Amino acid sequence: MEKQAGRLIQTANTALGYVTEFALNYGLTFLGAVAPLVIGIIAAKMLERWVRNTLSQVFSFDATLTSFLSVLARYTVLALSSVAALTQLGVPTASIIAALGAIGLAVGLALQGTLQNIAAGVMLLILRPFEVDEHVLANGISGTVSTLGLFATELKTDDGLIVFAPNSTLWNAAITNHSRNKARRVELEIDVGNDLSPEQVQKGLLRILAAEKSILKKPQAETLFSAIDGGAPHLTLRFWARSEGWQKSRSALTEAINKGFGKKGVSVSVPD
Repeated sequence: MEKQAGRLIQTANTALGYVTEFALNYGLTFLGAVAPLVIGIIAAKMLERWVRNTLSQVFSFDATLTSFLSVLARYTVLALSSVAALTQLGVPTASIIAALGAIGLAVGLALQGTLQNIAAGVMLLILRPFEVDEHVLANGISGTVSTLGLFATELKTDDGLIVFAPNSTLWNAAITNHSRNKARRVELEIDVGNDLSPEQVQKGLLRILAAEKSILKKPQAETLFSAIDGGAPHLTLRFWARSEGWQKSRSALTEAINKGFGKKGVSVSVPD
């Protein structure tokens, strides 16, 4: 019994010695690796919160872009802290970084189109050539913006169709925003018959414009002689209406002109 007890004590002392030696040799190294990892996790959460609050409250960034950039900042800090922890453990991080770079390049080539859409989405969210509920014309697509995401933009056309457009196709095309300005200039072509003089037509048009409530008083409307066809003058009527509902204003004014001049040889047409 005494021999067995002695062997157990000797084994325990040997194991304790190994543990003590391991702790002395690798304990500080382990703590040196854990410390940057823990600090990185805490710093990543704090940075993510700070980026989200700053972008949303100070700069009024879009919610989608704010979430994307805050998460990107968090994972960047986590990646750097992980590299620092591996360095403390003696792991050759240069080869790991090179391998990750090669993997990233391969993934980037495989997802080239998707990454282009993300990059275009970020630029659209930052520069904001259009926003949700604005009517735009881009790459031959005309409609009201319903959703602006990182990958694609959803538009509702004037005839009620839903179009999902990849962001890269919108970013690489000229964008016409019909809603950004509150007022829009509208033109009507007026053909004057021989029964009325141009001065009579001008006075009648200005009187009708003044009576039409949907027409803006400023900037002031104007009538221009653009051509004379077969001895009959041709006028261009330019006026300003609210961007929201300008088509209704044009229709109402066209009807008012036709009623105001009756059958006196005045016809109205909409330019192409």
